[in-house]
Amino acid sequence: MSEETSIPNIFYGWFVVAACFATTLTLGEAMWIFGIFFKPLENEFGWSRALISSGYTIFLMGHGFSVLASGRLADRHSPRPILFVSGLLAGIGTAMCSQIQSINQLRFFLFIGGLGAGATWSVPTSTVQRWFYQKPRAGLALSLVVSGVGVGGLIFAPIINYLILVYTWRTTYLIIGISYLIVICVSSLVIKKAPVTIRSTAEGHEGITNQTEIDNGWTTAKAILTSSFAGISLIHCIGIVAFQTVCVHLVPHATDVGISTTASAAALGLLGGFSVPGRIIPGFLSEKMGWQRTLILASVGLSLSLLFLLFLTKAWMLYCFVFCFGMSHGGRVSSHLGILGEFFGMRSLGELIGITTAIGMFIGAFAPYLAGFIFDAMRSYSLTLSILCILLMASAVIAHIMKKPRSYTQHKGYQ
Repeated sequence: MSEETSIPNIFYGWFVVAACFATTLTLGEAMWIFGIFFKPLENEFGWSRALISSGYTIFLMGHGFSVLASGRLADRHSPRPILFVSGLLAGIGTAMCSQIQSINQLRFFLFIGGLGAGATWSVPTSTVQRWFYQKPRAGLALSLVVSGVGVGGLIFAPIINYLILVYTWRTTYLIIGISYLIVICVSSLVIKKAPVTIRSTAEGHEGITNQTEIDNGWTTAKAILTSSFAGISLIHCIGIVAFQTVCVHLVPHATDVGISTTASAAALGLLGGFSVPGRIIPGFLSEKMGWQRTLILASVGLSLSLLFLLFLTKAWMLYCFVFCFGMSHGGRVSSHLGILGEFFGMRSLGELIGITTAIGMFIGAFAPYLAGFIFDAMRSYSLTLSILCILLMASAVIAHIMKKPRSYTQHKGYQ
């Protein structure tokens, strides 16, 4: 075994997993904490909820552009420079939010932060699947990397709420911006492109698969024309719409019904925490029941969990919601990534992840704004939550009827 893939009896892919986990950890911090800044911004500037939500909408649009471009680049180049640049953008953009005086400044700096954050999803998730292609514990490796987002939410939501209470929201933005820059840039030094595909031989030793085998999969142009890809994209889009709406409006909604800010922020963190086992468990389940069935279960769970939020009056209902939604959300995320690799192979995996995520981000970017607009008009989140319940149940039906496409060679007419 070459030094490129092994360090004294330890497969180097596990070091890549650790670094990718640290990278997605920052994405959890970015994605899950905007709702904690919601009321401090509302109190200082007097902006409406729709107006504040528009800042996060712009962040998601920047994220969408970035995840699409970085996914394509990761299929062709080393992930190291891509992540290093993303760390600079995410860190600087977030830190500069500490200096805002207008809504347009907030939007601009969040857009820069979003451009950096996008690569922290498509690059780690595609890179780790290449390192573990046709290797035991591939599902576990992917699930561990994906779980970083949930761990980030669990760790940073209460910390950020504490920093805002003790210092100010401006100082807090500066602190998390610096942390993004350091963690992502340092992690990028460990993450490198898989030189070859590693797999286990019949004798139980690690063997090397020629790179042409990994490339013998679906091209992006062919994959995006299949009904299966359309179904996966639609399911992922609905999931992102629900997730982004909850992340931004969970804390305001909970405090509106009398639950304390501290308890609400803790619930937001637990939402990320419960998503961690939800992301890891599918790594084991996929080997027995497949990614498609896991995706069906996750979609049903997301839909039913929103009933707790729809009728929210007590803190215990809030915590029931975060448990059910967090577990189901984690399962949906892992299943989305796994099913793309299972259906379409490794050849264009980074780009396919980028495309589906970008579609979801561009559409989901407007979900928090629309939820805020509906709330401003009706003074209630009931209509928004009811629509999300229906959409998520529909996504479960789509996942059920979706068919795995024929192999790429069969698609081209070879037998």
